[in-house]
Amino acid sequence: MYKKYLRTKNIFLVILVISLFAVFFKFLSLLSFPDSSIVLEKGDPAVKLPAKNSLTQKFTAQRDNLVKVEFLLRTPGIEFENNDKVEMRLADENCQNPIREGYLQTSFLNSKNLYEFGFPKVKNSKNQTYCLIATFKPSKGKAKAIQFFVFEKSPGTFLPENPATQEKYPNSLSIRPAYANDNLWQNLEELNQRISQYKPWFLKHYYLWIITIAFVVFSITGVAILITL
Repeated sequence: MYKKYLRTKNIFLVILVISLFAVFFKFLSLLSFPDSSIVLEKGDPAVKLPAKNSLTQKFTAQRDNLVKVEFLLRTPGIEFENNDKVEMRLADENCQNPIREGYLQTSFLNSKNLYEFGFPKVKNSKNQTYCLIATFKPSKGKAKAIQFFVFEKSPGTFLPENPATQEKYPNSLSIRPAYANDNLWQNLEELNQRISQYKPWFLKHYYLWIITIAFVVFSITGVAILITL
C-alpha cells in the first residue's frame, strides 16, 4: 500500500515538473515586444480582401530581430472553424523574394479583433523595408471576404495594394511590428522595464524580480508539499 502511495506521489510530482516546464516554455516562446510607438486603430473604411485574392502592405522595421506583425480585423474575422486560412508572407521591399511564410492566427491573448503573423526572428531587420503579402483562402467556394482595419491617419508612406489590379487604398493597414532581443536575459530585462514603467517603486526593477521569483518558488513549493502530504 505504501509503495503504491509513493508511485502515485512520484507521478504527480513528474506531472508538476512537466506542466511547469511546458508553461515556461510557452511563455518564453511567445515573448516579444510590440512597437510601443504604434497604437492600433479601428479606422474606416476598412480594406476588404476577397476570397482567393492577395493584398500587400509595406512597412519599415524599427529594430533588429523582427518576430511578429499584429493586425486588426473587422468582426467577423477569419472563420477558423470552417478551415479558412489567410496565407502570410514576409518578403523583401519589392514583394518578390519571400523571407518568412505562415498563416494569420488569433492572438494568444485572445483580444478581440487582434490577429498575428509570427515567424522565426529576422536578425538584421532594423531600418529595413519589408512587404507583407496576405492571401485569403477560404475552405469553401463561397464569395466571402475579410476586412482589415486601417489607420485613420496613416503613420507611414506605404499604402496597401491589390497586386492583381494594382489598386491602392487611401490608408495603411492597422498593423504593428513586434521584436525580440538577442537572448533570453535581454528579453526578461525588457519585460521588467515595460512592466515597471507605470508601477510604484516597490514593483520596479529588482523589487519586481524578488516578488516574482518569490511568488513562483512559494507556489511550486506549496503544490509540491500538498502532493507529498
